[in-house]
Amino acid sequence: MNQPQPAAVDIDGAKLRELRKLRGDTLAEFAASCEISLTYLSQIERGDRPRVSPPVYSRICSTLRLTGPRQRRTLLKVAA
Repeated sequence: MNQPQPAAVDIDGAKLRELRKLRGDTLAEFAASCEISLTYLSQIERGDRPRVSPPVYSRICSTLRLTGPRQRRTLLKVAA
């Protein structure tokens, strides 16, 4: 049985920035790969947009090659 998709995903922008830089991508390159605007990606990384839609989260994870559930969870914001 399929689980319902959440309306939004809490994403760790600092972790996303770290992983993007490890790939050697600029903001513009990574945004283009994820099919999102550079401005939107910048807002996510700064924490100004801490929630993204499931399709955007999926594209970010795919671009980072985070394939398994455990790998994909590395981008989730952890409650303090």
